[in-house]
Amino acid sequence: MYTDKKRILVFTDWYLPGYRAGGPIRSLANMVGALKHDFFIVTRNTDHHSTIPYQGISPNKWIKLSENVQVIYLEEDNLTSSTFEKIFAEQQVDKIYFNSLFSPRFTLLPLRIAKKMGLTSKIVLAPRGMLKPGALSIKARKKKLFLFLAKLTGLFNGIRWHVTSEDEKIGVVKHFPASTDIRIAPNLSNVPLNKPTKPFKKQGELKLICIARISAEKGILEAIRFLQKMKTDGLVSCDFYGTQQNASYLAECQKLADSIAHVKIRFTGEIPPAEIPEALKQYHFFYMATLGENFGHAISEALTNATPVIISDRTPWRDLEKKNAGWDLPLEENKFERILDHCLQMNNSEYSQLCDGAYHHGRQVALDHASIEACYRIFE
Repeated sequence: MYTDKKRILVFTDWYLPGYRAGGPIRSLANMVGALKHDFFIVTRNTDHHSTIPYQGISPNKWIKLSENVQVIYLEEDNLTSSTFEKIFAEQQVDKIYFNSLFSPRFTLLPLRIAKKMGLTSKIVLAPRGMLKPGALSIKARKKKLFLFLAKLTGLFNGIRWHVTSEDEKIGVVKHFPASTDIRIAPNLSNVPLNKPTKPFKKQGELKLICIARISAEKGILEAIRFLQKMKTDGLVSCDFYGTQQNASYLAECQKLADSIAHVKIRFTGEIPPAEIPEALKQYHFFYMATLGENFGHAISEALTNATPVIISDRTPWRDLEKKNAGWDLPLEENKFERILDHCLQMNNSEYSQLCDGAYHHGRQVALDHASIEACYRIFE
């Protein structure tokens, strides 16, 4: 449904080549790559939880990344009102897109400036799952106060919202009932050209992989507890890939993991996105007991790489068992224990059928043209 090319100004804490922030970077990069609009992206010159500038990238000036994408990587000292006012004045754009709800520097500050400059009608804000109960439960008091003040002051009145599901739309209406312009467009996925190879599945052997930040909202501790409850003997291993941003939480997870004799658990640190497809080839199942995902790019990537998933039911990836792509389960020990034991005893014939189902479902979602058309409607 592509019509006329538009100029879109984007504010986001992190962008490519960054990857440590996970989903928000991938969500934005996939959308920018799929649409034919001209994008001007304002971001930091460092990755998530890093103070090291990107190598080979000159800060504080516009750099052309591709035919329709320019990026300015700002140093910390330049994240100021005057910088943003200058960008708004210089870049005559059709829409202004904010890739976060709570970001002080890349949403709240420039959004206020845009409204003062009379640009409210151009604003589009993507909450990126931050209004979901699981996300709001982290630092709950601070977020509750912010939402109250934002509603009281009308901070988000008159803007357009980009949500990725009906559930997320309900969250926006609940917290900001004055919102009337809410558009639903799902996140977009990458998809490999060919079906990847998978390891042979022996009965009594189970290799699990989890790719997520080592943080409470990703349910890492819950995932380990469920592994602890497994009763079936066999060779079980689980590798957790992801940024280790919370030392005390990591220590808690490691302590529990060390107490489990029948499962080999490792925390391998972060993994660059380019290396994920090759890593997935070494494992039988993607495993994640997340407390909530707005989309779940790691889940999508697992599926498109023919890796069936064992995940919680708090993501958009639902009814997976019917699609022969894996399981989405309530966060209950007995539910996960039963499926984990079943997968441990699974033979290669049954496993191969699941791999086929995962690949088919992942591709079906990734290649859905209706999703791209919905993304175009965000900027109408």
